[in-house]
Amino acid sequence: MRARQRWRLIAVAGFLATSVLASAESQNTLPNYSLLDVMVWGADLRMDATTYAPDVKAQIQQLRQRSEAYRSKRIKPTGSSELGMAYNAQVRYERRLVGGSTSPGADALALAYVTELRLCYEWEGSSDCPEREATFAAKYLTSHPAGPFSQYLPLLEAHRWLCAAEAYESEKVPAEATRTRNAYEQALSTARRSSSLLVRTAAGELGARARCFVER
Repeated sequence: MRARQRWRLIAVAGFLATSVLASAESQNTLPNYSLLDVMVWGADLRMDATTYAPDVKAQIQQLRQRSEAYRSKRIKPTGSSELGMAYNAQVRYERRLVGGSTSPGADALALAYVTELRLCYEWEGSSDCPEREATFAAKYLTSHPAGPFSQYLPLLEAHRWLCAAEAYESEKVPAEATRTRNAYEQALSTARRSSSLLVRTAAGELGARARCFVER
């Protein structure tokens, strides 16, 4: 699959949780994603938690519960399918932040975080969108070092830097690819030292995989 097409697949809000799973179900199989995938894309992805240690498995279940219980206060737009896609992407991002946090007050701050981020609902193969997410996460961590997302964001930041690096490589901009890979390594190092067991486990998976996304 061409790089641009692959990146479009992973960036469309909800695609992984619908089209991929529906296609697999039609073949009587379901893809199993890793903890890393669940934490950086969405808790609704299917994964086999039984392959993890009991303490990790228990926390995965809690992450899923937090994600499923979240109800966004974002006002849903009407009159445009494009606005609807952007809304779905925003709520999915909020849910990801809430799922990755165990701190009180995460719900309201997730809404504010995503609103200020102004994320792309489709990456379209560009380096701009994942780099925007990584840069925003880094700046947010600097200004909110003890915030409810302080343990989770280094993992998300590292992953998005890696996605940006791969995009720059596809765009044949080696200097920017090197810069963003260095940023990935720095953020990954922080994630590996997280007090969150889930973040440390997912960071280990990211370091071993060293890829933005693996098609299942």
